[in-house]
Amino acid sequence: MLWFIFAILTIAIIAILLLPLLKRAQEEQAQRVDYDIVVYRNQLAEIDQEIELGLLTEAQADAARAEVHRRMLAAEDAELNMPYMQRLQGRYQYARIAAIVAIALVLPLGAAIMYGVLGSPHQPGKPYAWRLNNDPDFVVASTAESLAALLQNSPSAAGYKRLAEMYFTTRNYTESAAADRRAIELGANDAVTWSELGEAVVMTSGGAVMPEAMTAFTNSLAIEPKGERSRFYIGLAEAQIGNLKQAVAIWRDLERDSAPDAPWLTMLREHIAAFAKSGGFDPASIPPAPPSASTLNVANNAMTKALHQTMGKGATPPALAADATPLVATGGDDKNTMIRAMVDRLAARMETTPNDVAGWVQLAHSYNVLGENAKVRAAIDHAVRLKPNDESVLLVVGETQKGAAAPGDDTPADFIATMRKVLKLNPSNVRALYYVGIAEQKSGHAEQARAMWTKALAAVAPDDPLAVSIHNRLNAGSGKPIAN
Repeated sequence: MLWFIFAILTIAIIAILLLPLLKRAQEEQAQRVDYDIVVYRNQLAEIDQEIELGLLTEAQADAARAEVHRRMLAAEDAELNMPYMQRLQGRYQYARIAAIVAIALVLPLGAAIMYGVLGSPHQPGKPYAWRLNNDPDFVVASTAESLAALLQNSPSAAGYKRLAEMYFTTRNYTESAAADRRAIELGANDAVTWSELGEAVVMTSGGAVMPEAMTAFTNSLAIEPKGERSRFYIGLAEAQIGNLKQAVAIWRDLERDSAPDAPWLTMLREHIAAFAKSGGFDPASIPPAPPSASTLNVANNAMTKALHQTMGKGATPPALAADATPLVATGGDDKNTMIRAMVDRLAARMETTPNDVAGWVQLAHSYNVLGENAKVRAAIDHAVRLKPNDESVLLVVGETQKGAAAPGDDTPADFIATMRKVLKLNPSNVRALYYVGIAEQKSGHAEQARAMWTKALAAVAPDDPLAVSIHNRLNAGSGKPIAN
């Protein structure tokens, strides 16, 4: 049915293009000699009529006929000696015929060949039922919708915390922050929930640590002073308001307290090196120091002041009260202007620190929030050039490539190539194992695909939505459930 619709649309477009050419061909005037001959024949008929009416004598009629015949012969001779531009009319006819043939044949044939080379004509359709069970993002989104509906009737702090995690997984950061706020209202006054709320607000704001996020991180540290997520983002807030030494001090303190195999250490050290270089000082000269109450107040006030200046006089920047959610209440235009200003400042900083890998990744995330795909790719390309074999950078590249793919295409070629690079760096990466497994299955390598999914299933958390998709694929191949 889809191909039939495509065929009808193609025919309609070709008809629209051909109609002016065909219509002009039908309305094309006869050549000048043909037109003259018709006129002269009419004049001969008129001479006969005038003889019958007694207006001309036979002698006068003979003289008139001779003149008309002379003109007819002269017109025919002129045809043989027509100027060059008039002869081009015949060539124009051939050119028009060639254009008609090109539009009617070459255009659809060329489109079909191009689609055969670049497209996926043999790609099977992916109906709603398939995506519901196999596409991880779709599984999470569908599950989140069901959970959100359930929580409307039976609200619970644990339920909203789980909902916030699902929204964050699907990069729906606005809804994730809203779910975290609701969980806190229902009693989830723990360090993790506060820090997750702060991170969701940061992501919603394109990487800017807003006052609401600062308050959330502060509340988290009041409960758990060693919270890694909150300490990192508070350091980032210090960096964003220009307190680079204070930021490096906070990050060095976090580095000292982190386990040697902590997954965030690489990114943390890149931030320390990049911001120290931007500030023109040796990071080793800055003693580690945790964020203190006084520095948090100073940073929060500075951020609030900066937002007032960015948003305009009299504007109220987002801030988190105990029972309010001002970020949601902030005007959309003001918020977009504020985010755009912060992203522009980050972009300007990257012009002066072009070797900051973490900065380019952050800028790519920020442009992604703004929906500027071309700038997302440009920013992440900078990071790739600096660290072509960094797993975290490649994962962001893959996310960008998958987001730019055609709807329904879960294994675009560039995305799969990137995931294969990730597997070379980390053979246990669950996301890479899952998608490369899909690509292997489509290529007819069922055993390789099954081996990858089995390995991924052993590494994925049981409550991760990706585990559901892996189970479904393994079950489809074996016809029986797979145990964890």
